This record gives sequence, C-alpha cells and structure tokens, in this order.
Amino acid sequence: MFRFSDSATDVRTGMTSLALSNLLDGRDDSARMRIACRIGERLSADDLPDVERRATEALARELARDAIERVRFELSNAVKHAKALPRDIALRIAHDVDSVACPFLEVTQVFSESDWQQLVLTLSRGALLAVARRPSMTEGLAQPIAEVGNSVVAETLIGNPATPMTQRICLTLMDRFDSETWVLDRLAQRHDLVVEIAVRLTAKVSAAACEKLLRTYKIAELTGPIAVAAEEAALLRLIRETPEARLPTLVQGIKREKKLTDALLLGAARENLLAFVEAALTLQTAMRGERVRSVVRHGGVTALTQLFRQARVPASKCDALWEAVMAARNRKR
Repeated sequence: MFRFSDSATDVRTGMTSLALSNLLDGRDDSARMRIACRIGERLSADDLPDVERRATEALARELARDAIERVRFELSNAVKHAKALPRDIALRIAHDVDSVACPFLEVTQVFSESDWQQLVLTLSRGALLAVARRPSMTEGLAQPIAEVGNSVVAETLIGNPATPMTQRICLTLMDRFDSETWVLDRLAQRHDLVVEIAVRLTAKVSAAACEKLLRTYKIAELTGPIAVAAEEAALLRLIRETPEARLPTLVQGIKREKKLTDALLLGAARENLLAFVEAALTLQTAMRGERVRSVVRHGGVTALTQLFRQARVPASKCDALWEAVMAARNRKR
C-alpha cells in the first residue's frame, strides 16, 4: 500500500478517474506539488508492486494534466530518470511547455530511437535544444535533429561531445547551413571529423577556422612519395570545391602550412584550376590581382616566365608550368 506523507488517503488500484480527481481536489498548489514529487519518486522506483504501480500511474496521469505548471514540473523532474514510464505520460510531458518538458527530454531513457525520430518533428525549439544537449546521443537521433533544427539547435548539437560526427550528419549540416558560417565554424572545432569532411569543410568556413582545419587534419608526420601525392590530391580536391571568392583565403592558409609548393601550382594548372594559380601567384609576387590574371589568361611565354620567376618558381619548373597554363587556356576556349 502507498500512503502520502501528508495524507491518510490510500491510493489503491481500481480507483476511478473521478476518485483520483477527488483525491486532489481541495488541495492547494504546494500540496499537489508534494504529491507530484512523491508520485514521481514512486514511479522511478524499481521495486514498486504491480498493483501499486498501476494506481500510481493513474494518479500521475491526473497530475500531468494539472492546471498549475509548477505541479507538472515537479512530476516531470521526478520521473525524468524513471526506467519504465507509460508512453502516454511520457509523451504528455514531452509536449508540455518548455519549463516542464526540457528537464525530462534532456535525460529520459524511456523513448526508443524510433520514438525520438517522430518526436523531433513535433517538439518546440526549446524542447529540441534540450534533446540536442542529451549526454547520450546516437546517430539515429542526431540525424533528424540535424535535418529539422534551426541554427541554434545545430550549434548545440555540434557542441555536444556525445554527438557522433558521422559523414551523413556532417553533410546534412553543411548543406543546410552553407551560408551560415558561424555554424560551420563551430563544426570546424570538432576534433573527430572524417578527413574527407574536414577537406570539404575548409572551403566553407572563416579564415581562422580554415587555418585550424588545415593544422588539425593535415597528413601529419608522413613521408615519402605516396604521402606527398595523397596530400597534394587532397589539396587539389579542396581547391576544386572552394568558391573562387574564397581562394585568396585558402591560399593564405595553405602557405602558412608550408604546402604552397611548385608541385601544387603545377597540379592546379594541369587540372584547369587557373583561378587558384592566379591567387597563389598574386600572393607570391605581391602584384595586383588584375595584372596577374591578365598575364595568366593572356600573356605570352616571356610574360608568363617573368611572372613565375617573380613568384620564385625554380627555372627548372617554369617550362612545365607555362605549358600547363597554356593547355588550360586552350581547354577553356
């Protein structure tokens, strides 16, 4: 038998809804808050007999509909760690006002992954923020949050160490918030990104975030022609995916990492990436961008060679570079 500490009234199975309502009628807000807290504590107990649990659940349903928000909050807070909670009670709490729903949603373990995937479609922004803060987070829950949450929710999700930064989640965030650099900058702070994502992300973030990504996800301490080729291929892929307006920033980051090599310039020219070549030569020569662009796009062999030498390209590489530039020009026609 379960007995309230402030009442001699027994709560037995079989009580009608009217009887349960009568149990709460006439009690002031403080009394109902104490009852809600006790009911929540009992529902969180592992050893509650079945008969008493059914009666306690029935009273919890009444309290979950209480007109006083604080009463509902006390119930929500008391059952948030309950391992077994009737689905209807859990859903009512989840869809209550944020002050009631959020403490519950942030930690409860009563919902299945399928439940969560449906819930995130109907929760308020405040409730969705609480879900994004959960200390336990699966890809199955994080993915729908990434798909429907606004930028504030996305930043919260990214900032949660428990969020698995899988390629699918990252691509969703990068696609949805492509123009909201501050969200992608937050993503760049993660240290557990897939390298391919880090490469693609670098083209979308601020200069500071770009520099951090280049530093954090570089091919560290690998030597030999295979590693060099792999690094160059990754950089060329990054260059291809970077909007032309961002190329000067990218060039600066690559130079700071000491990766702006003659081989990279030659590879870019051979892949028809003349805008990158122009940005790199502009940085290396300190000439006006318009002048460099004119030479690269229209200059003859002599003008090109002089430009390369001003950029300190070794004489042994100049011939190959101007040949690649000329070939790129012909492909553009």
